Order: sequence, then structure tokens, then C-alpha cells
Amino acid sequence: RIQNTRKGRQYTINIKNYQKSDSLYNQGMLPLIYSRKDYEKHKKSWQRTGENIAYYQNPVKKKGSILNYVLTFNLSFKYDNDEVYMAHCYPYTYSDLKSFINKKCNARDRVRKTSMCKTLAGNDSDMIIITNFMSEDEDIAERQAVILSARVHPGESNSSFIMEGIIDFLVSDKPAACKLRDCFV
Repeated sequence: RIQNTRKGRQYTINIKNYQKSDSLYNQGMLPLIYSRKDYEKHKKSWQRTGENIAYYQNPVKKKGSILNYVLTFNLSFKYDNDEVYMAHCYPYTYSDLKSFINKKCNARDRVRKTSMCKTLAGNDSDMIIITNFMSEDEDIAERQAVILSARVHPGESNSSFIMEGIIDFLVSDKPAACKLRDCFV
């Protein structure tokens, strides 16, 4: 989070101690920026922006340490005294997840939800089960199970979007999705 910004001033951001030797920033990826004032005035949400982006090996190496890398880029802000957030990937919140799951769980003939456990924060960790629930219980019990997991680490929000696409497909009326629900749980 960056606060107390100055309009038009160029800022150089350096983020250090990356471990990977290459990055999507070297292929043209831009950081994501969310400006509170831009959202309040124009309803603009997260936007990719930045200039002079470089990802490189840190030239300073401490004795006995492993190689690390630096991401550096320039930003200019549109507003004075703004509050700006930065991210690598579009955020996917717990509220986004709950909303998506609740929408999808209306089709009780093909998807159901149960809480596996509580997180350290006290939130439900849901498991959704997708199959053809119109089948006999004995048939369902004999189906092979496929387990898909996403978002093991907090920074992996992109996997949440991928899982949404997979679930959207699996609960759809497409013939291939129907066949999968008939054969698997």
C-alpha cells in the first residue's frame, strides 16, 4: 500500500529478494495498481501499469547467501493524497470465493458443498462435490474420484480464477461436462 501520493511525480519501486531467475515481467507483464480515488471518481478497479520495468539479479551478494533478484519499475500517480495498492495478480478474495460457490451450489442435481474444516482465521474451508446426483447412490459410490485443489498459498490468486473456469465447465450443460459428471465424482 502506498499513501500520500503526489500527482505527476515519478516514483521508482524496487522489490528485492526474489528467488526465481526469470519473471513474466521480462516478457512484458505489468504490475497491477488500484487507486482509491480512481475507483471513487471513475469506478476503475485494478489496472496494469508501470514503466521501465526490469527484473534482474541483485548485484549485491552477501557472503554465504543465495542469489536473489530485484523487480524495479516506475509509477506516476494521477492524484495527490491517494491510497494505492499494488499486486502481481488480480486479487481474489474470500468474499469472491463464497459468492461464487453459493451461486454454483444452486444446481443440487450436480454440485453440493460441505465444510471440511475451519481456517486459522475461523473461516469455513469448503469442499464442493460435483457429480450427477440424480444417479442411484450405489452408482455414485462406485465412481472414481478426482480431486482438484487451488490456492494453496495466499499469493496464488490466479489459480482461483482458473478453478472458477473449471467449475463453470463441470457444472455446465455441455455434453462433455455431463459425461464427466456421469463417470466421476
